[in-house]
Amino acid sequence: MLTNNSDTDSCDDVHGDGGRAFAEVLMAARTATSDIAVITDAEQSIIYVSGSFSAMTGYEAADVVGQNCRLLQGPGTDPDTMQQIRELLASEQVFEGEILNYRKDGSAFWTALKIVPMRVGSGSEVSHFVSVQRDISNRVAVLKQLEAQAMHDHVTGLPNRVAAERAVNDAVRRSPDRDRTVAVGLIDLDDFRLVNNTLGHAAGDAVLQQWTTRVLAQLRVGDVLARMGGDEFLLILGGITRATSHDDLPPIMNRLHEAVEQPFTVNGHQVRIGMSLGIALVPEDGSDSQSILHSADEALYAAKKRRREDSSWWETAADARSNDPHTRTPADATGGLSSGDYRTALMNGNTLVHFQPVVDLRNGSIHLFEALARLHIPGGRVAYPDEFLPHLGTDDQRVLFEAVLEKALEAISFWGQTGARHSVSVNLPPEILGDGTIAALVDTRLRIHGIEPHRLGLELLESQAMGLESQRVALQELAGLGVGLAMDDLGSGYSSLQRLSSFPFSAIKLDRGLFLHVYDRPLETLSVMATLIQMGRDLGMDVVIEGLEDESLTESAIILGAPLGQGYHFARPMASQECIPWSGSFELGLHRSPVQTSLGALAYHWQFARLAAPHPLTLALCPLTRFIHNINADVESRTGLELEEPAKVDEWHKLQHAPQGMHPASSRFLIDWLTRHIHPPTAEFPSLS
Repeated sequence: MLTNNSDTDSCDDVHGDGGRAFAEVLMAARTATSDIAVITDAEQSIIYVSGSFSAMTGYEAADVVGQNCRLLQGPGTDPDTMQQIRELLASEQVFEGEILNYRKDGSAFWTALKIVPMRVGSGSEVSHFVSVQRDISNRVAVLKQLEAQAMHDHVTGLPNRVAAERAVNDAVRRSPDRDRTVAVGLIDLDDFRLVNNTLGHAAGDAVLQQWTTRVLAQLRVGDVLARMGGDEFLLILGGITRATSHDDLPPIMNRLHEAVEQPFTVNGHQVRIGMSLGIALVPEDGSDSQSILHSADEALYAAKKRRREDSSWWETAADARSNDPHTRTPADATGGLSSGDYRTALMNGNTLVHFQPVVDLRNGSIHLFEALARLHIPGGRVAYPDEFLPHLGTDDQRVLFEAVLEKALEAISFWGQTGARHSVSVNLPPEILGDGTIAALVDTRLRIHGIEPHRLGLELLESQAMGLESQRVALQELAGLGVGLAMDDLGSGYSSLQRLSSFPFSAIKLDRGLFLHVYDRPLETLSVMATLIQMGRDLGMDVVIEGLEDESLTESAIILGAPLGQGYHFARPMASQECIPWSGSFELGLHRSPVQTSLGALAYHWQFARLAAPHPLTLALCPLTRFIHNINADVESRTGLELEEPAKVDEWHKLQHAPQGMHPASSRFLIDWLTRHIHPPTAEFPSLS
C-alpha cells in the first residue's frame, strides 16, 4: 500500500518536468491498482518503491532506486518465468504470475507478481512499468507439502498427517451420541531415536513397519491409526462408552502395549522400544479438532513424565489436568490461602512489579520492558499470576491493573532521569474494559507523569468471555490515545483470528506453550513459528516470541526472521532499578554470529527447503558448511571414532547449492541428520562455536 510519506521520498532525482511526469504516472498507477509496490522507468530502473515493498523485501528505497528489479532474483528463481517476464514487457504486455524472490537478508519468499506497462500523456510508447507484489510463501509451502506427501506415509503405508487431521475433524463433526464417545490419542515411540542413531534409518523404518503391523492387529474395525511424522502416531478409537470410559480404555490399552512387549528383529539385531500415549475424549476434552489434539498432546506430555517414574505408559487428558499443579484446588496449590487472602494483599498495596525485557532480534537492542505483577502475601512469600489471578474478580483485576500501570509509569520516569528512553508494556485484563473508563484512566495517568503515549503498550490478556463489541470500542479509544496494543499469548487457548481482525493491534505475542515440544518435534515447531511470523508480517504487526529460554530456540527465531523475543535466555524479570545497568551491559550477539546450534542449523536449511528453494550463498560462505564440519569434528573427538557419515552429509549439503535447484531427497537426508543432533539444553551435547 502507499505510505503516508510524500510519493517522491523514494526517488529524489525526480523533479521539475520529471516530477510532474512521475506524478502523472503515480496518479495513473493509483487508478490501475490499490497496492503499488514498485515503479520503474522504460529501461526498468527502479524510481519508486512503496512501504509495502520495503516491508516485504527488507530493501529500503535508498537500496534499490536506480537498480533493476533483478536484484530480487536468486538461485531458486525460475529462469523460464524470468524469460516470460522479459518477453511480455518487451512486447508491452501485462505479466501476471508467481515467482521465487529473495529478501535483502537472503531469505526466500514466493510472490504473486503483476507488472503493468504505463503510458504518460498522449505518448504511445510505454514510459513506465508498475508492479504489484503479494507474499504467498505460506500458500506455496503448503501446496508443495501436499504435492510431496499425498495422503499416505510412504514408510508405513498408514494415513499421513494430512489424512489424520481430516480424520480428527470427521470424528469431532460426527457428534457422538449421549452414550458413546470417541477417543483421540497421540502415541510417541520411546527410545526410537536410538535405533536410527545406532543402526541407521533403514533399520528405523523396518522397526516402524513391524510396529505398525502389530498395532493394526490389535485394533477393532473402524479404529484409525495414522502417522503424524517421525515417531509420533495418531489413534482414533470409536464406540467408547461414555459412562464407563475409565473401564473401557484399560483393556484396549493393554492390547496395544503388546506391540512393544517383544523385541523387534532387524538385520540380525534385536531392538526394544517403548511407547507413550495421551488420550482425549470428544467432546469432554475439546469440541473441535485443535482443542482435542491439544488435550491429547498435554496428556502425552504427562504420560512421558510418568514414564520416568516407572508408572503407566498412557494418560487421559482428565487425569493429566487433575495431576497438574496449576489446576489443583486452592488449598493444594497455595498452602491453604483463600481467595480473600489474595484480595486482602492486593487491597493493602502489596503489589510488586518486576520488568522483563523484550529484545529486538534484528539488531540486539531493547524494544521495551514488560511489567509483570506479583503479590506479597502472608508469610513473606511472593505469589505469581498463575497462582493469584484465578482468585480475582473484575473489580480486583481493575485494582491490580491500576497498581501495575502506576508502577510502570513510575519506572519510565525513573529511567528518564538517567537519560534512558525505554518503553513499558502492561497486561490488560479484557474483563475491565466493559465500563468504558479505562481509556480515560490511562490518559490521566500518562498526563500526570508527563509520559508520551507511544512509550506505553497494553497487552490484552486471554479470556474465555470476550464480549467483542464492548472491548472493540474501548480498545479503539486506547489506540486513539497513541498507546501500543498487543494481543498476548496467541496459541494458548482462546486467542483467535477474529480478535486480530476486530481489534486495532500493532503486535502479537506467541505463547511459550507453542514451543514446549521443540526438541521432540522440531520441524513442527519451526513450521508453527515461521507461519505465525509470516502472518504478523502480512498483517503489518510486530511478532514477539515468548519463552526463549535457551540459545537453540533463540537462534532459530532469529534465523526465521522473528522481529522480537522474550525469555530467560536474555534475562529474568528484575526490579526497575536493575533494568538500566542490565541494558547497558546486554549484548545479544547471536544475530551477528554464525550458526551455533543444531536447531538453528535445521531452521536455516528448512526455511529454504519448505519453499523448494536452493541455498542462496556459495557453498564456502554458507553457514551450514562450517557448522557441519564442527559438529562432525566434535562427535569424532568425543567418541574417538572416524565416522563415514561426514562425507555423505557434505554431499547432501552440496546438492542444496546446485544451480539446477535443490535436491529433495538429499534435503530430506540433511533434515533427518540435523534433527538427530538436536538435544534439549540439559543434555550433555554443548552448542558448537
